[in-house]
Amino acid sequence: MNQDSYKRNYHPLIPLFYSKGILSKQQVDKIPKRTLQHWNKNKNQQYDFDSWVKPFSNHLEDIQKTYERVHLKKMMQFMVKVSDGYQSVLNEITDNKKVLKENAKPIVRSIDSIVSLSKMKVKRACKFYGVSSDWYYREKRKINCSLNLFNTCFKQHPNQLTFDETIAIERIVKDPKHSGKTKVTLYYYALRNDLVSCGKSTFNKYAKALGYKKPKKPKIPRREGVKATRIFEWLHVDITLVPTLEGGMQKVAFVKDNYSKAILHWSSVSEKANSKFITKLFQETFEKFDLNNVKKHINILTDGGSENKGAFTTWVNHFNAPPTVNKITARTVDFPLSNSMAESTHSIYKTEFLKGQISRTVKSHLESLVRFVEYYNHVRHPSDLYGLTTMEVINGKTPDKDYFKNQIAEAKIKRVTTNRVFNECAFVR
Repeated sequence: MNQDSYKRNYHPLIPLFYSKGILSKQQVDKIPKRTLQHWNKNKNQQYDFDSWVKPFSNHLEDIQKTYERVHLKKMMQFMVKVSDGYQSVLNEITDNKKVLKENAKPIVRSIDSIVSLSKMKVKRACKFYGVSSDWYYREKRKINCSLNLFNTCFKQHPNQLTFDETIAIERIVKDPKHSGKTKVTLYYYALRNDLVSCGKSTFNKYAKALGYKKPKKPKIPRREGVKATRIFEWLHVDITLVPTLEGGMQKVAFVKDNYSKAILHWSSVSEKANSKFITKLFQETFEKFDLNNVKKHINILTDGGSENKGAFTTWVNHFNAPPTVNKITARTVDFPLSNSMAESTHSIYKTEFLKGQISRTVKSHLESLVRFVEYYNHVRHPSDLYGLTTMEVINGKTPDKDYFKNQIAEAKIKRVTTNRVFNECAFVR
């Protein structure tokens, strides 16, 4: 082919290299002057989608120097391979943001080392770890406090619980008298005694970190039960077996109010718990709370056992009005809902209160029941009573989820002030 008629087909990067001054004099001399004039004419022209290539074109000189120096080239190739492997593993991890946060300190140190050794810019070094420069500077500025449960600085994070509040939760969690209690009960105990005022989720987070151990309860399939709208609307009863070392098996029955969750009455016998036993239990319950004069209807939910029939049915049927008393059998064709309210009481008694211990005598067993009912009705806090005890609801108080709202808000303001002036910890970066 005639050399004069041949039209050169330049690689698209060569005009870019020329405009950036990367081509050597020998390379420029091989390019016709008219071509150079054309490239010079278009050197500063604005192109569409120019932003697509700027991240590359703005660093062409750095790239050239890297590839001209063999040791830099090898180091960059090595780092790219390491970064690719790291990114591949990280992308396979489901909660990779959490992994980055948990390993923030070594990542920041590694980025610092890369920047120091290679004179690379921080933004580019961050890309090797798949993090932004904002993330890097935020984590680098963090101060670790040796006195803080989560190692975060009180001054930098003033909204967190104060040092004294953390100590208060630790004392509650580790106090033997609170062993086996639910976190909900401990939370409202802290609120009602003005020891710690915070959200329930925050309290749970700190309690867990401070060693709270959840009571072990048997796994019982959740069954849908009734939900009352007032006290004494639904009463529950069921019998559970409780062993004693010297007195044999005891039959225990609790009468429980659905709305308040309160144990209204209880009884225990060594012999057979028949319908007369249940009848007497309810007669005493009605007298204790003056239910014979209640104007609204009362529903009694039982299971299908023989103790809930016979004399008990006869006693229930003598009520005409007021009040109207209905005896309903759970988990039947006519009433498919469960008697889970009564069953939950047995579980709380045996696991949360007894914790697997067995009374030696009938006397100690009865004393244990007295203590349990006192604990359950006056100390324990069911979650949907929002800090009230069961007997407080029986006595007229209404559960209110915003009851401690102002107390928590005031504590939050004080907490920020306290944390901002905290100066007792030795700061460790």
